[in-house]
Amino acid sequence: MSESTSEVLAREAAQAEARAEAEERGDVMPTPGHRGRRPAADPSQVYTVRIPVSRLRELRAIADELGEPPSTLIRRWVLERLDAVESDGTGDDVSREQRRGGLRLGRRRQQQYADTAIPTEERRQYA
Repeated sequence: MSESTSEVLAREAAQAEARAEAEERGDVMPTPGHRGRRPAADPSQVYTVRIPVSRLRELRAIADELGEPPSTLIRRWVLERLDAVESDGTGDDVSREQRRGGLRLGRRRQQQYADTAIPTEERRQYA
């Protein structure tokens, strides 16, 4: 006698729920390739960054030398820079211009930084 589809699905759902609860309690480890239900302690968010193609070649070469993916290297460098700024007293000793690393900003972004201590003639070079 074979089970109906709904009976098979109900049984598998009950087993999956029991396994998930056991993982939450720490009774069993998550199945390889699956994550447990616990939310990440410090969740991540995807952020798009535009990098000139010529610099991407450099990035890929460095990442290859280090044996890691370029995205991991970018993430590590950004986090290291944030830590460095934070260790300087939350950036008080670092000017906004230094934190921007001399990036050229579009007109819309320039308006956001209009209140900075950058002299007007210097600000024009970012136009």
